[in-house]
Amino acid sequence: MKTDDQAAAKASRIDGAAVHLDWPDAAEAAREATFRRLHSLVLEKDPMPADVLVSARSSFGMRSIDDELAALVYDSMIDDDLLSSVRSGGRTVRQLTFEARDLVLEVEVSGAGHLVGQVVPPQAALVELRHRGGTTPVATDELGCFHVPAMPDGPVSFRCRPTRSAAHSVATSWITL
Repeated sequence: MKTDDQAAAKASRIDGAAVHLDWPDAAEAAREATFRRLHSLVLEKDPMPADVLVSARSSFGMRSIDDELAALVYDSMIDDDLLSSVRSGGRTVRQLTFEARDLVLEVEVSGAGHLVGQVVPPQAALVELRHRGGTTPVATDELGCFHVPAMPDGPVSFRCRPTRSAAHSVATSWITL
């Protein structure tokens, strides 16, 4: 390491100003050894699960810079917890609403794994259910409704491409159904 690099490595930022920390060489070596040991302990004792790595790699491959991100604005699993004390019986359907600038994607998942949805305003579109195993493309009908025949396990994301030429593609964040 060059002397300038060593000085930069020993500098710390506090309130935007660089503060020089004068680490003795022995303390610097001990600090580096501690960080190396912590790194190896994390890798040995708490390794990343293989399915997490597979999901991360597959979701990275399915990104598109041109897609507009649709925000999750309603999730019955989270938002209905406030009403759980006044309801009887178990929840059998989960409802999700994703909102983008030009459209809303409403999705309903039953306890049996049936997935139906609608693009609002109603329009013809191609909806892709993205998952670890790839994508499941489904076309909407004239009312913007769609049905996914088989629910995959693990996290999923939706990508909606309206067939109108001027409309932008919309993608949702990844969520576990």
